[in-house]
Amino acid sequence: MRSPDDRTVLGTGLAFLAFAVLATADALTKLLSTRGYSVFEVATIDAVFALIAALPVLVLWEGAASLKPRRLGIVVLRCGLGAASLVLAFLSFSMIPLADAYTIAFLTPLAVTALSAPFLGERVGWRQWLAVVIGFAAVLLILRPDFGTVGAGGMGWGQLAMLASGALFALSMLMLRRIAKTESSGALLLVYFAMLFLISLPFTAADWRMPGALDFGLMAATGACSGLGNLLLILAFRYAAAALVSSFMYSQLIWGTLFGLLLFADFPDAITIGGAVVIMLCGIYTLLHAAKAARMAA
Repeated sequence: MRSPDDRTVLGTGLAFLAFAVLATADALTKLLSTRGYSVFEVATIDAVFALIAALPVLVLWEGAASLKPRRLGIVVLRCGLGAASLVLAFLSFSMIPLADAYTIAFLTPLAVTALSAPFLGERVGWRQWLAVVIGFAAVLLILRPDFGTVGAGGMGWGQLAMLASGALFALSMLMLRRIAKTESSGALLLVYFAMLFLISLPFTAADWRMPGALDFGLMAATGACSGLGNLLLILAFRYAAAALVSSFMYSQLIWGTLFGLLLFADFPDAITIGGAVVIMLCGIYTLLHAAKAARMAA
């Protein structure tokens, strides 16, 4: 029989692998944008191949009936927010280095902590609020914004797109907390990629470029990585605590820096690296605090 420790090790290993696969999808998206393709076209084809990769596995796991949402309206809203967040992230990847984009995205767990009080009525202690404030200050240090002119200093459209993406993703996570116990993984994943397809399709039709065989293969690989990465995350959450799995989001900075160096000759500056470390420490603190509170409640 597998021990709880073995299941935790398995869950954390799956989480690390999941974020590596998702970072690969992000890198391929950025690569395709440098080859002249609209991020909306990439997102549309991504959604199709993600469903092709994920649906058979979901049906085998939970049955075809699990793909039907119990509360369609709120599931569509939650997945629509998540899909819009992904499109904005793709836009950001096309404009700024991956490592820089991931660093800004790391504000999301802190935003979830801050918004959980007004949206969910959860208690947030002063230490958690302090972590949120410090993390936000670190993001401002990284961006070095000139609020009078977008594009000056470190604040540009790529950074703004990732900030907006993080805000929408945080809202989608708050909604997920409310519906996760009543909705199956299959329904959430199916509606998520369906919404990604529907949101991207109108923009794709207006700016379609017929891909060659190689580029179409890269788009298909992007979608397969998206589907596989999300499936791995679902498995990770089954075997390990949510706070522990979520903390592996920060491993994306490793992959973002690696892909940036290998594919785009990008490397984050010292201020960005230092700010990322501060944000990661603040985020990990809030996650560990949440895990401790959950154990005490249990």
